[in-house]
Amino acid sequence: MEASLEVRVDGAAGAIPAQSFADILRITLHMLAELDRAEVREGLSMRSWTLADLRIGSAKAVVRREGTVGTETPDRLVAGIHQLRNVEELPPFFSAKLAAQLVRVGRCASQAGLTGVTYRASRAGTAGLAASVTTDVVSNAQASTQAVAPALGSVSGVLDIVNLRRGRRVSLYDVETRRAIPCRFLPECLEDVRGALGYRVRAVGTVTRNRRGQVLRVDAEQVARIPDDGPLPSVADLVGIAPWYTGDLSTDDYLRWMRDEG
Repeated sequence: MEASLEVRVDGAAGAIPAQSFADILRITLHMLAELDRAEVREGLSMRSWTLADLRIGSAKAVVRREGTVGTETPDRLVAGIHQLRNVEELPPFFSAKLAAQLVRVGRCASQAGLTGVTYRASRAGTAGLAASVTTDVVSNAQASTQAVAPALGSVSGVLDIVNLRRGRRVSLYDVETRRAIPCRFLPECLEDVRGALGYRVRAVGTVTRNRRGQVLRVDAEQVARIPDDGPLPSVADLVGIAPWYTGDLSTDDYLRWMRDEG
């Protein structure tokens, strides 16, 4: 089985900048890699994307993958672009990083000599859905990454990709939304983070969301591992970890608020 993604860069004949075409293809591969993480987090391996077709005259490239894993990635990219035509929220499987990369594609497409970028997904040689990176798509993608006022809270996910060179950062992978959430942590959390790499954790701290309430990033003051297949820590547990967690609310009031009962 195979899956492929066609990347078509439109513009005046003979006037499409080679660098712009190369930049769009490079960013596209980054977006595919970000979407691939939805499968990687399931512990599955997949083959690399290969160049299946390249047409300079029409500025079109096709990247392809063979195998049984990761074949839905092109569909997810195109479906997400379609959704962003109408709503300013992160589509399923889209991280804030991916949305920002899509904005970069839109900016490349607005350069002199270009008139647009269109993606088409296909599987097993059958052409599927196509989507263009329009101004509405770019505007909504950008809005989906804009933060509102941060607030105290917590986020759970699988902890992976620790980066100590650019600050103390990790990625929390939300297995429900299939979305990666960047997380910064305090120096005193380092040993907890190292011990929880690859496991589900609850990060407690300042949570930044977009206008749709989707989590964009977390500045964690505590990181606690969640037992495999076990329940998430209770509010009482979280209060023990961080007494300020419920703010001015009592534990009962906080539970009602979390359930949207208050």
